[in-house]
Amino acid sequence: MASVGTRPKGEDQEARSAVTRLFDDTRRRLVETGTRNRLVHVNRANTRGNVLNIVNEHSDDVHALLSGGKTMRFFALGKDKVEDSREVILADGIQQGSEEDRRTDSWLETRLGPDALQKKLLKIAREAQTAEEESGVNVLYLAMGFLTWYEDKASSLPREAPLVLLPVELVRNARTSTFDLRVRDEDALTNLPLQQRLRDDFGIELPELEIEEDWNPSDYFTEVQLVTNSRERWKLDPDAIQLGFFSFSKLLMYRDLAIEAWPDDALANHALTRGLLYEGFEREEPLFASDDKLDAVLPPEKLFHVVDADASQAKVIEEVRSGRNLVVQGPPGTGKSQTITNIIAAAAKEGKRVLFLAEKMAALSVVNDRLVKVGLRDVCLELHSRSANKKAVLGELARTLSQASVVPGVPGAPTALRESRDRLNSIAEALHRPIGATGETAYSVLGRQSQFIGKGISPPNLEVESLNSMSRQQEIDLLTTIEEYGALLAEEGRATSHPFEGTGNLHLQPVDLARLMTTLTEAQNAATSLATSLRVPFDALALPNTAALDAVAPLADVLGRLEGLPPNATDIAQKVLDAPDISRLHQALRAGMAWRQALDQASEIFVEAAFSVSSSHLRPPLAAGIPSFFIRWGGRYRGASRELAGLLRGGLPKTATERVARIDQLTAVTSLRSEWEDDREYCGRILGDVWRGEKSDFGKLVTIVEWCERLSKAPISVPSEKSIALERFPLYVNRKGTGDSLGRANQIRLLWL
Repeated sequence: MASVGTRPKGEDQEARSAVTRLFDDTRRRLVETGTRNRLVHVNRANTRGNVLNIVNEHSDDVHALLSGGKTMRFFALGKDKVEDSREVILADGIQQGSEEDRRTDSWLETRLGPDALQKKLLKIAREAQTAEEESGVNVLYLAMGFLTWYEDKASSLPREAPLVLLPVELVRNARTSTFDLRVRDEDALTNLPLQQRLRDDFGIELPELEIEEDWNPSDYFTEVQLVTNSRERWKLDPDAIQLGFFSFSKLLMYRDLAIEAWPDDALANHALTRGLLYEGFEREEPLFASDDKLDAVLPPEKLFHVVDADASQAKVIEEVRSGRNLVVQGPPGTGKSQTITNIIAAAAKEGKRVLFLAEKMAALSVVNDRLVKVGLRDVCLELHSRSANKKAVLGELARTLSQASVVPGVPGAPTALRESRDRLNSIAEALHRPIGATGETAYSVLGRQSQFIGKGISPPNLEVESLNSMSRQQEIDLLTTIEEYGALLAEEGRATSHPFEGTGNLHLQPVDLARLMTTLTEAQNAATSLATSLRVPFDALALPNTAALDAVAPLADVLGRLEGLPPNATDIAQKVLDAPDISRLHQALRAGMAWRQALDQASEIFVEAAFSVSSSHLRPPLAAGIPSFFIRWGGRYRGASRELAGLLRGGLPKTATERVARIDQLTAVTSLRSEWEDDREYCGRILGDVWRGEKSDFGKLVTIVEWCERLSKAPISVPSEKSIALERFPLYVNRKGTGDSLGRANQIRLLWL
């Protein structure tokens, strides 16, 4: 993207005004000067949060001790209550001297008890470490001096805000297993959000911090007192001290984005600023065309990659090296940090400076670690991290300058890289080279083979020579012919099993002719036996007498289904076979049989009257007593138990779980009865006098209905009266013999095929 060219002076002034408005709007959205910001209002009376109020101390003395390099410890003035007794744990017995000694010693006094103090410090230390590891910014400060102010004259709600914030850290004391407080190697700060709020609402300019030698916080508090004296009810507590979390990051951005803070309108007139916020960018032609071969455009001697980079990453690197503006996006794991590493290395090689920014500290660390790993530590300077204080930055600069006299080794020409690249490219060209007029390449053929292997298709046995010269259209035509042949095979069967297979073979040898006579005789006898075996059952079942091989298996299946009808059940079977919905009848009778079995088991436990009353209302109060001892003492539970006892033949179970199980058993019997009761009328209409409701012989009826249902699904439709008559017919006495004949006929059929 290229920025728009230079505009006339009037248009340029208009563009600057528009950019200024955009910056002002952005800055207003960045700064948080409301009372939700702890830098604008701190409720010091609320000690539940991650804050620790310090008492009985002077700000000047605490600042002098900490800024002098000393560490301070915390002293618990309060007492902890023991939860299981009235005994209290007294604070450690540190002798308290005079008021002056207490204020100048290395102890910071708090009103918490010893245990509560250590828990609070542990929580603050952990959260401070987590915040710094994630963002690289310290947010733990010792706030000294608090200004009490009001939002307007009518307001009765006092607001409290810290004035001086000293950056500190909690350090674990290995000897005492407690936390010590130590100042960080950073400057103390004033309250920037409060400064902005007082300026906007009251026109009060909170003074800046000017820390010189022998400076004390009280010096700054005196200046603040002078500019706030005119406000009624406002007051300043110079010795109010609190350890807590305060964030300045957005306000620092607010100040950096002030256009007037940049000399010569450097920010407002920068081409990138105007292009991003106002003018936009002219479209540029891509540096690489879609059909460009990257190896031809970017030879090895032009590349400078210190970590691996694929084709897309190499294009991004070259776009940046050519001075273009671009945005690169992608999901995690797509190599963005690798690309940034190569971009920084290439820029350093060309003598350029790079400022690398990231929202998360982890992103900065990943790129820095990659650069250090490839030996580029000397080109990196951490400006914003846990270890990047003034002393560390100056030390790193000194170390780097001392390395300037060392001449690094210069690698030779990338001859080996070029040879490896050419060898790999030749393999790729061979894979994608067309195979004759087939329209295929080795790559596409291997892909199709992998697809067939994945589907478990057996490898074909084809002549490779013919495939080499076969075009794509010839392949399509051949596949069409194969599909048609396959359809014919599916319809007519294979030629080897066809009855007339081989009849056109007129060139038989004498030995084949001699064998043919025996084979034909066996075939004639088999066909005669098959016709005889089929005639008897066909006549008995009044079926069309078709002496065909395909009729053997279906007829044998029908005769097999005739087995299993109980004695003296032909009249019932006749009624069932004539029923419109045998499946419905079967389902109702099976439900009745299940109900009968459940009823017989439950009758040993429950009295007869239990099956005629509803018991579902007893389950909720009994189930509620399973997890709760107190509910079992309640009236609902005890009343349900008494009612259950009246339904049982024996004693009442002891546990609530067993009582619920009894109710579930009784409910199951009722539920099973309702399943067949819904079809009571249908069963009576089909079965007639045999149906006697709950007194019916469900087991016998289910056996008969299953026989009828099995017969109704036979592959040959048999008239019901014929199948029933076959049960009474004298021929059916020898049915087993007929079945044997059909079995032999089926064997002959298989031999014939």
